[in-house]
Amino acid sequence: MAGMNRPKPTDNVRQQLITGCHRFLREAVDTGARLFGSSELPRRTFTSQVMEPSGSGNYTGKQISGSELDRTALWNQISGAMKGTDSWEQARTSVQQYIDVHGIKPCGFWLHDVETHFLLPVVERYLVEMDSLSYRRVPADKAIRALLRHLDSDEVEVTGLIVLEGFTSERPFRIERKIDIHPIQDAELLALGRNEAPWNIPFALRPPLRAPATDWWICEVRLPNRRGTADGWNRIDDIRNALALALRAFKSGGVRLGLATKQLSDTFGRTGQIFGGRFETIARGQPSYALSEKDIRKFVRFWHRMAAFMDEHKHFLQLPIRRLRAAGTRSEMEDALVDYVVGLEALLGTADERTELGYRFRVRGSVLLAERKSDRKKHVAELRELYDLRSNIVHGQDVSMAKLEQVLPIAENSLRYIWNWYFANWYDQRDNRSAISRIDELLLG
Repeated sequence: MAGMNRPKPTDNVRQQLITGCHRFLREAVDTGARLFGSSELPRRTFTSQVMEPSGSGNYTGKQISGSELDRTALWNQISGAMKGTDSWEQARTSVQQYIDVHGIKPCGFWLHDVETHFLLPVVERYLVEMDSLSYRRVPADKAIRALLRHLDSDEVEVTGLIVLEGFTSERPFRIERKIDIHPIQDAELLALGRNEAPWNIPFALRPPLRAPATDWWICEVRLPNRRGTADGWNRIDDIRNALALALRAFKSGGVRLGLATKQLSDTFGRTGQIFGGRFETIARGQPSYALSEKDIRKFVRFWHRMAAFMDEHKHFLQLPIRRLRAAGTRSEMEDALVDYVVGLEALLGTADERTELGYRFRVRGSVLLAERKSDRKKHVAELRELYDLRSNIVHGQDVSMAKLEQVLPIAENSLRYIWNWYFANWYDQRDNRSAISRIDELLLG
């Protein structure tokens, strides 16, 4: 049966890619050795601007240096000498044919560009493995297999670095698979503090975040991104927002948060690196946000429960927690107080109640806040004052800064405590009616 064992067309295309890339690699390193007059790889140094905490509580700027393979010089020299040669064109054609035959979609919203997406990373993978401008079959095989794994995968991985400023923890920890929180590493300081875009990024949106600080903590997010979509890229922003909510809901403490960068984790298919948005202040005028060993374990459990809750389309606990987060970002204390009280009102009243709202607000709140019945009177007085101050503010009456500074911590802690009571006990309800009934029973009891 002639032809039964002939390779399928896709096998032929795969072999053409392997053959073309091997020939290209062999000639590329030979060309590089000839151009540079040595098999030694050229290296370059670069500087990064970083900030270091000073004894006064401020930051002092300094420069740190790093060393890396001078890929820009290598690629410019090699590509300049090889463009238009048979091996160059064969490699380009074989990779593009493989993409066309298999119907491979771009990674996220990047477009395929053979030279900078595939040929250049193959050379990089090979040179890093070999550490010299000389050709060997085994490391060449490894570099080409890495390219094929990238092309054959239905999804790629994207990485985001979320900065936590004013944050400390007793140790690094993982909040879920591929989401890790750790002190900023030397490599991250070098990368985030560079003044120029790294070698293999034709464009980069420079960060509005200031120079990185040696006391930053980093939340590193690594997510799958289906080809032809931006799912993973967008999910990094969702996690940034969820982290801000979770930190705010879990405990008090001053912290700022910002997305520093997101990019493809793999070198193949990369055309750009997005540097993220501005810092958001989560809470103002408080001690730094600190997690003890006990806090870490609790926060990881809290994160998993809250992540599922935030994915729901609409939940009665979402508005109050958004108000808690918004209050921490306010530059005006009056606005922060209004946010806190609105969040409390959403929890302590039902949609159809029209009378005695202030009375219900303070009495129900005191039931939850008081550890003992004898403490309720104090909390009733505090909540009455919060409610009255909120009314004064929204009706244009003046409230002194001293009074706002006094009551804001009470308002914040009250909203956080009551929200967490609901979250722990009434998470599975569609509204707060069952919880309100329970509070009223506790009041009567």
